[in-house]
Amino acid sequence: MLKEWISLFKNENLWLSGDADANVENITADSRIFADDKLRTLKTVFFARRGAAKDGHEFLNSLASSPSIVAFVVESIPANFKTKIPVIVVRDSTAAMAVAAKTFYKDPTHEALTVAVTGTNGKTTTTFLVQSLLKVLGRRPVRMGTIETEFENKRIESQLTTPDFTEIQKSFSNFRNLGANAFIFEASSHALDQRRLLGIEVDAAIFTNLTPEHLDYHRTMEKYFEAKKKLFSDLLLHNQKKTKIVVLPLDGSYGSRLVEELQGINDLQCMTWTLDKAKALPQSLIVENFKTSLKGSEIEVSGSGLSKQVFHSRLVGEYNVENIMGMIALGVALKADAKTLQKALDEVPAIPGRLEPVELKSKAAVFVDYAHTPDALENVLMTLRPLTKGKLKVVFGCGGDRDRLKRPQMGAIAELYADELFVTSDNPRTEDPESILQQILQGLQRLKPVNVEVDRRKAIELSLKNLQDGDVVLIAGKGHENYQILGQKKIHFDDREVALECFSN
Repeated sequence: MLKEWISLFKNENLWLSGDADANVENITADSRIFADDKLRTLKTVFFARRGAAKDGHEFLNSLASSPSIVAFVVESIPANFKTKIPVIVVRDSTAAMAVAAKTFYKDPTHEALTVAVTGTNGKTTTTFLVQSLLKVLGRRPVRMGTIETEFENKRIESQLTTPDFTEIQKSFSNFRNLGANAFIFEASSHALDQRRLLGIEVDAAIFTNLTPEHLDYHRTMEKYFEAKKKLFSDLLLHNQKKTKIVVLPLDGSYGSRLVEELQGINDLQCMTWTLDKAKALPQSLIVENFKTSLKGSEIEVSGSGLSKQVFHSRLVGEYNVENIMGMIALGVALKADAKTLQKALDEVPAIPGRLEPVELKSKAAVFVDYAHTPDALENVLMTLRPLTKGKLKVVFGCGGDRDRLKRPQMGAIAELYADELFVTSDNPRTEDPESILQQILQGLQRLKPVNVEVDRRKAIELSLKNLQDGDVVLIAGKGHENYQILGQKKIHFDDREVALECFSN
């Protein structure tokens, strides 16, 4: 009943008029749902939230006589607003909606083990690793992130890396009803900054790394860091759970800074790891040695109760140490032994678009990777460079309507590590594709062969011509994506499919 919601908002509410005995079947902050035949029949509470682009209060007058709405939750009442629908006035409608969503969907993250992963690179891979770990530990976990939301082979394609808390609570509630008892999700900086994760109770938070990205939104690295930090300072530390685990790398200034800023907090289990023994804390895991090939990796780990142990993984590259160690550190915190950790690594499925091999009938190797930042591209190319016996070729571009400063940087990094470059379109969106390519080329010294082809399909085809034994081709930027955005149009385009088609022709 609607009248039962009064207690949710304590003494903030003001009822203007209307029926307080109505049932509540849906909650939303999106006025567009009332154009949906199915959704507009539900008895709905509408929350007028103030966002970066839109203010929900602007739509109140147009919704004033909606037969679907049983209550409005607002921060202020617009001039000339007249309605017979109950109105609840609160100080913060976003926070009020978070409380409502948590209650309406019966708080699915309260009883389940919930793990959040944040950082610039590696979030998706880490969630796959953690999901495998929790399965081996006997849990039935849901994984939510950039690619999809997945539970026991049921997959829902993602629209955002991290959706709003209402969608998260609804999704997790539905999966809980199917038997899920653990959740893993990627926490993006945008979501944290925009308070899209309010009300989500987190047991464990993993930090991968922080390098320049999304500076068109955050403006400075300090603001970017502060957004990431909210996962730890707001979501994790303010929950009502007994389990509070943070997993942090000591290598890199931002991980070390988080360790310092979280020290001394009661009931917090801080798991750290490092490649440098000199940085190790008493309970740190230490990476003693690391080897990689095009077939996989070997990591020797000691510390924090683990006797020196060698772990094997199909993941390629030194940068994947961050992802693997995040999972191992969480596993140690959850009392998993070395045998369990190795089993979890063995059972990780192929991760779409993360240095994913394209199986060609050739002695050359082709990989598709999501690397779309300077740091990510450098990490992948640094990994492939020493493993390449022939030529290392890279196909890449930069997204339109996004951070322009990284474009010449991406060009410079590609030229530094690769033998031949194929500069092409990524998702140009509403920008001129040729203009984006020219900005990438500004970072080149033209010391190596450069092929400029705005058509991504043709660029991939060019990169695969005349391959020799030992050559490696990296198709970077789009990874798992099966589309390309040209202007306002979204077309089907999958780098993996295109590579197979081009090679077979």
